[in-house]
Amino acid sequence: MELTRRAAPNVGLPMDTSIPSQNMDSILNRNTPAASIYQKSLNLLDKLACINGFETYLKSLLEDTTRDAKNGTPYLNPIQLLWDTFRQGTSLCVIYNALQPVEPLSTTLDESSNLLRQRKDRVYRFVKACKDNRIVREEDLFTISELFKDDTNSFVKVLKTIEAVVDTIEGRGLLDMSRMTEKPSARFAEAQMGPPQDNRERLIKEFVDTERKYVHDLEQLQ
Repeated sequence: MELTRRAAPNVGLPMDTSIPSQNMDSILNRNTPAASIYQKSLNLLDKLACINGFETYLKSLLEDTTRDAKNGTPYLNPIQLLWDTFRQGTSLCVIYNALQPVEPLSTTLDESSNLLRQRKDRVYRFVKACKDNRIVREEDLFTISELFKDDTNSFVKVLKTIEAVVDTIEGRGLLDMSRMTEKPSARFAEAQMGPPQDNRERLIKEFVDTERKYVHDLEQLQ
């Protein structure tokens, strides 16, 4: 016997195929990034200005907004500024010491010795201290090579680590907001990134431009 399909009766009831507005909002919100890396860098920069001892790095790198005294190239974005600052190594030790640990990290360098080697040593000590004292989860810690690599993906990991440490400092009530007389982020509010001078600047510019376009496209969907 051959089986035949019988069409379902049409009872004339309207079918609602629209997506509830509440669900649509959830879909859009789920795809929207909490904050761009550029904005995160600005926020972190302002918090770092509240850490005792960190003003030394902001004074030498931000007051004249120059990257190199020889060529006077200006810092036109916070990513470049933070990247160079963290590579000094001692700046990371200053951040860690804001936690008021029992054993503070050294924040000085011997000018007569290999500076790059010493800076990497300070970076190592910072990462190790964060790991040993469980300030940052091990999987979220950056490596020395990632900090000194000209790769924006590596910088994102560096930023995540520092954010976690600063959040811990703030959570313990050790972030002195009264120290910030001027927001460093304000210096970048109207800054526009000029032509890249080297490979790292080119990577940063491409990264920021791509991220801004991505955020803009998402905003257009809402």
